[in-house]
Amino acid sequence: MSDSRSNPRSKVSWRAAVQLAPGNIVAAKILDFTMAGVQLQCAHVLKEGQTYQMMMEVPSKRDASQRTQVVCKATVRYNILSGNEYRSGMKYFDFAPEHLLLLQSWAGVPVTME
Repeated sequence: MSDSRSNPRSKVSWRAAVQLAPGNIVAAKILDFTMAGVQLQCAHVLKEGQTYQMMMEVPSKRDASQRTQVVCKATVRYNILSGNEYRSGMKYFDFAPEHLLLLQSWAGVPVTME
């Protein structure tokens, strides 16, 4: 079976966190990653169409023990109840420019140094 998406998915297992409201942060797990978005697993339902502050702990492709906390904003595109947790499709944006090369390395985007 082939994936005809314009942004191919990478199956991952990264720690994440979502800020539901000021002072209310919940743990989550990133399951799929692309340059366009992520699929996130969380015990709390996230409101479709709402934008949240999110953190992804992204490992280095060269050394998995080196992890970078990428803080961004993410808008919920869909929710699916899966067992006792929810899977949410999130379009992320507004991350620090210094994290672009790390994210591209996971997305299979050719990385060039200029």
